[in-house]
Amino acid sequence: MSFPDLNLLVYLHLLIKHGSATKVAHELNVTQPGVSAALRRLRNVLEDPVMVRSGGRLVPTSKALALHSQMAPSLELWERLADGNVMFDASRTTRTYSVLASDYIQFLLLPGLSCKLSLLAPKAELRVIPPNPYRRLQMVVEREADFAIGYYHEAPEELRSRRLFVETMVCVMRRGHPASGQFDLAAFSRHLHIGITSVAQGSYSATLEKAIAEQRVQRRVPITVPSYLAAPHVVLQTDYVAILPASIACAFAATLPLELHPSPVGLPPLDVSIFYHNSMQNDPSHKWFRDLTVEVVAEKVLSK
Repeated sequence: MSFPDLNLLVYLHLLIKHGSATKVAHELNVTQPGVSAALRRLRNVLEDPVMVRSGGRLVPTSKALALHSQMAPSLELWERLADGNVMFDASRTTRTYSVLASDYIQFLLLPGLSCKLSLLAPKAELRVIPPNPYRRLQMVVEREADFAIGYYHEAPEELRSRRLFVETMVCVMRRGHPASGQFDLAAFSRHLHIGITSVAQGSYSATLEKAIAEQRVQRRVPITVPSYLAAPHVVLQTDYVAILPASIACAFAATLPLELHPSPVGLPPLDVSIFYHNSMQNDPSHKWFRDLTVEVVAEKVLSK
């Protein structure tokens, strides 16, 4: 039986990390043609382009990312064993963590998470990927991403989840809105709304619309956007009402002339969890990142 050269995994790891054959050659103290030759062998073994040029940088294909996600923990463990250090050491890890996260999740968690990583794991890298509404958690199932953070009504059996926080939804309008004095059920139905929705089945927007319909409440939605972060600026220029997570609403109301009102309609809470593959449950590097995310949530979200 013929086995592929395992050194190729090192080349793949560094190519994804640096996006440059020149930088890989410098780190491994080899020639650039040597790196190019390793990339050609990778392409032959995987029957895939592996790395493609985008602008001035080499970027990995989805197959290369999936392979890298699976082998990175083993490669890191081997490096620790070679150094005589079996325990995971965040300060020394060079792992790239990939996370599926919407702009809402990025807004809430990315500042705190980036700060923690820079202090505790300065050699690690974080790659944030916008969620694909058609593939959703399949990217985590196929190991193209380490984690997904957000609201997912149902998760494939290959994944585990850990609840991070639960958001209350509030109604947001501009200061001086005609309904400012009395925002009741009649006002909720009378005034136009801006919708925030996703095309994906099982999204929070679908859960929200179902809950409103079950209460036989009518609302008119002349404009729909895919982002919570866009809604406050639209509300400022109109008499529209937006239903937003309380964290987003409070953050924008701190600097913009907006009003927040409890909803006169029963709205489902926005339940946010971190999802990851079953096979990574006991991986120390993976667990460390999950715990770090929980810590950031406790400090930056739940403490407000």
